[in-house]
This record gives sequence, C-alpha cells and structure tokens, in this order.
Amino acid sequence: MVGRRLKVDVLRRAVPVARTPDGLRALSGGQPISPASVRRYLQGKFGDRLAPARAAMRKLAQSMPPKTLAASGYTLYVKFRPSVAAGVKGWGAMGKLDLNLIRRLTKTSRSRNS
Repeated sequence: MVGRRLKVDVLRRAVPVARTPDGLRALSGGQPISPASVRRYLQGKFGDRLAPARAAMRKLAQSMPPKTLAASGYTLYVKFRPSVAAGVKGWGAMGKLDLNLIRRLTKTSRSRNS
C-alpha cells in the first residue's frame, strides 16, 4: 500500500516519495522503488568499486554538520561527479569516479569544521 505522495529535496532536485509500511520510498512511474533494486542498480554501475565509493562518500558526509552538508551537498557533488559528454550524449555514459578527490574533499572539510 502506497500512502500520501511527497517530495524530498536531494541535491536541489525534488524526488517523489511515498510512505509505505516499510518507510519512505522513492517512486518510479508512481510505484515505490525497492531497496534491493537500488542495490542491484548501483552494483551493476560500480561493480567491485561500490564499497570503496560508499565508504568515501560516507566519510565525506560525516566530515561536516548535517546542515552544512544539506547546504553544500550539490556543490560537493559537482566537484566530484564524473565528467561525461554534455547533453543527450552524456546520458547513461560511463564516467570515472575519482575516489581520491572525494577523500581530499573530506580532509578539506574536516579542517574547516575543526
């Protein structure tokens, strides 16, 4: 059963969500997305680099207060997102995520928040 539809701001983008018996779930085509399908998608995209990428992003997120992260999350993402061709050519294109850059951003953030 899907409850009331809401929107959650994620990196300056309104993501449609709904309350389900298992908690809030993002929607795709009006239907809740299962956590298992998200894990499969990410595993397919990141392969054996998923765990290190999650760890690096988690450390970056934990390196700053939640309000600072909420305010600067998109700016951080722009700094480390993989480069792909502009426009339609870049949609779904494979890019290279620089985990060392994320780690450097974490160190910079920690030094500013100390």
